[in-house]
Amino acid sequence: MMIDLAMLADRLAIEECLYRYAHLVDSMQFHRIAEEVFTEDGSIDFGSARSVGREAIHAQCMGYQGALMGCSHNITNVVTEVNGDEARAASRVMAWQWFDIPDADPLRPTDLLAVGGYEDRLRRTAEGWRIYERRGINFGTGIGAGSVPDPMRSIFLAMQGRTPGWPA
Repeated sequence: MMIDLAMLADRLAIEECLYRYAHLVDSMQFHRIAEEVFTEDGSIDFGSARSVGREAIHAQCMGYQGALMGCSHNITNVVTEVNGDEARAASRVMAWQWFDIPDADPLRPTDLLAVGGYEDRLRRTAEGWRIYERRGINFGTGIGAGSVPDPMRSIFLAMQGRTPGWPA
């Protein structure tokens, strides 16, 4: 069996891009997400929360600021397919979220465990692999624990019934 080192390097770089998104959200570095993860013409489709272009993605991500006390996005089961300078990736995510609620117990269990995944299309750029299309999916209700706060309900409802479209 021949190992294609270039293909292996691409797959690792693509996974790094997916993990970078999670790291930047979890470390509350929302201001870095659009530029370091997405292409200039990138898009996010999280049901009712949709953004096209880096400026819109930046605005969407900055909207998370102040809403979260902490979170942990655990990305697993990454499947990639590389075709030259473009690729697609499917991954699963469990996003543990603690909302910034005044006077709430800082040692409480999670406020929300979102269970779903991402379907991404990526492009090789001068800065490395970047996502140009991200589509969020839910499994079941998308809720593993906790309750969805009112401002996020439309996002979960809009992704309800979305199932993975790839890989077959």
